[in-house]
Amino acid sequence: MNKELDKKIDLAISKKNVSINKKSVDKSFLSILSRVATELVAGLIIGTGLGLLIDNWLETKPLFLIIFFFLGAFAGIYNLWRQLSGNGLKIGYFDKGKKN
Repeated sequence: MNKELDKKIDLAISKKNVSINKKSVDKSFLSILSRVATELVAGLIIGTGLGLLIDNWLETKPLFLIIFFFLGAFAGIYNLWRQLSGNGLKIGYFDKGKKN
């Protein structure tokens, strides 16, 4: 009787772990997807906003808008790379053993 009970408990635990893992995978995918969208949009908005401000200040309409749009896009992609690769998110970003 104990063996049957142990099998049922093990089966219930394994089903519970599978369902928890599926939910955590879905949440992590949505988390990464929202992070990607946020990083890209934030970089573009800040770059475009700065470009518009400088253009209005210096009265050079499309010049700085275009420059800062691309700089914002580059910053957003760079932040994504740092986030997804794990570089730059913790103390000791650079390996002290390597020579640059």
